Amino acid sequence: MSTEFRPLIEILRELRALALKKASGFLFIVTEENHSCIVRINSGLIEEVVFRMLRNDEAVTRLTMVNAAKARFQIDPGAALGKPSLLSDDSRQWLMGGFEQDLGGAPAPVAPAPTPAPAAPVASASVAPVSRGGNARPDDRVRDALEKVALNYLGPIAGMLCDEAWDASSDIEQVLSQLSTQLATPQEAQKFMDDARVALAEVR
Repeated sequence: MSTEFRPLIEILRELRALALKKASGFLFIVTEENHSCIVRINSGLIEEVVFRMLRNDEAVTRLTMVNAAKARFQIDPGAALGKPSLLSDDSRQWLMGGFEQDLGGAPAPVAPAPTPAPAAPVASASVAPVSRGGNARPDDRVRDALEKVALNYLGPIAGMLCDEAWDASSDIEQVLSQLSTQLATPQEAQKFMDDARVALAEVR
């Protein structure tokens, strides 16, 4: 996943490019507010969108309000649900190009304009390992144990959210706290933290 937040329009162009390539898998998106979104693509067809506990058309509507985000695509040939897309035609058309007008982007001719922007992530990416090296890197067993618990609560996006949390802090309590904000209720968040502490105690 890129380390820099980019305008939503760039993320959606990336999604459109994946669809045009007939890709299959999941596009994981994290917004500046640390909300997560999962877009499932099957052979280029956008089949499902989940964002902030909302699904499909409602999720797409909420996504239009996002200013900036970062994204990572995970190839998964088995991503298909084996049933028709759950999105309306309007939502699919918006994701496949309608966003250009709504988000203030210009049609294709000006699309190259943001080209300098990708240079910034490359530059900062080279700095990232240095800053991360300053922190005590958590044991791989600790990371794996936490990710397994998170997977039960957060689904396929768990790995990405764990990486984000570890990048932000090497303190396990802060990592747990950040991950728990992704859960729907305080009760579920507390149960996740309890389960995670039990799993972590076993590998320490």
